[in-house]
Amino acid sequence: MADKVVVIFIEGDTEEEFYKELLNVLKRKIGKQFDCNIIIKNVKGVGNYKHKVSRIFEKKIKPAFADAKFEIILCYDTDVFTLAKKPPINWDEVIADLKSKGAKKVKQVLAKKSIEDWFLYDLDGVLK
Repeated sequence: MADKVVVIFIEGDTEEEFYKELLNVLKRKIGKQFDCNIIIKNVKGVGNYKHKVSRIFEKKIKPAFADAKFEIILCYDTDVFTLAKKPPINWDEVIADLKSKGAKKVKQVLAKKSIEDWFLYDLDGVLK
């Protein structure tokens, strides 16, 4: 199982609980464990995606899984960026940095509203 590691970076405590439960529900639905290691890392604020995710990936996660293929998912709410004249994070730079440090794939999960808005509204859609 250590040949593939999926790292899910999330921005806060509420998201951490949400994604943990989401993974539990998915495991129950498929009736078995995932065929890869999945790590959820809370970066404690969307501003920390700029540099912190790269450091966590390079210094803590990569050394723990020698020779693994890494896929990274960056999960964040977009509401903080809608009113900003100059967005505080250049996502292309974040993605390029992670790839330069060994991530094979980097995906983004963007919540158009705060992810908390969807908890009770559309659980089936969130699971899909």
